[in-house]
Amino acid sequence: MDKTFEKFKLYIAPFGFSDKDFNVLIEYCEPMHFKKGEVIMKAGEKQGSIYFIDKGIVRNFVLSSEGEVKTYGFRIENMLITGYGIHNYKNENRAKVNVECLEDCELIKIPIQALKFMEEHSKDAHKVARYLAEAHTLELVSFIIDIDTMPVLERYNNLEKIFPNIHQRVPQHIIASYLRVTPVHLSNVKKRNFLLSKTTPS
Repeated sequence: MDKTFEKFKLYIAPFGFSDKDFNVLIEYCEPMHFKKGEVIMKAGEKQGSIYFIDKGIVRNFVLSSEGEVKTYGFRIENMLITGYGIHNYKNENRAKVNVECLEDCELIKIPIQALKFMEEHSKDAHKVARYLAEAHTLELVSFIIDIDTMPVLERYNNLEKIFPNIHQRVPQHIIASYLRVTPVHLSNVKKRNFLLSKTTPS
């Protein structure tokens, strides 16, 4: 097997594919390279594929009616990328968000045909679509609740737990967009927290 697909094979191993079926599956898939700054999915466009991240980090974002960029999430290595459009891959869907590469990315393109093959050859493959739907719903609900209830600094620090090294990989203005604050506000919050930590007795 091509080493390009090693991480992908480990990712879908729980779905019970034989080596023979996996080798057929990857014939549908295509390794792809995207440069930093490239938009690989656009809101409103038909979404005929999802992607597996072998290397790199991407963000989901939308443009408001005023032209403001609003970041809704990130994806890193060993995660799947969708535009929130494919919840039932038997039907044609349109992406709800834009997906932009924040680094040079190595991805595996998984077209609808590959997903249908998975369903036909694994009794558990239908869980992929259900998992994506449930994960995205939980992600968006948590995002909304956290904005209303959690301090900015806590949300900032929680990102590191979910996406290790994200603060070294993603510019502060993009993280601020995700946190729904300005870069200046975020910087001031971090500075105040640092000063308090220095003055608080241990």
